[in-house]
Amino acid sequence: MKLTRVNLLLAAFAALFLTASCSQAPEAEADPNADAAYKRGHRAELYREAQRSNVTH
Repeated sequence: MKLTRVNLLLAAFAALFLTASCSQAPEAEADPNADAAYKRGHRAELYREAQRSNVTH
């Protein structure tokens, strides 16, 4: 019985952690600046590096 409660508690904490760690994009129409900042922050690092370079091929 005690083991079942511990497992249930761990499962609840894991579910809360997973839902809290997934950030959701802000509403673009409500706040365009927050949406743009969210998109900038979630780009891949190589994509950001490519955007910074002025190399033309």
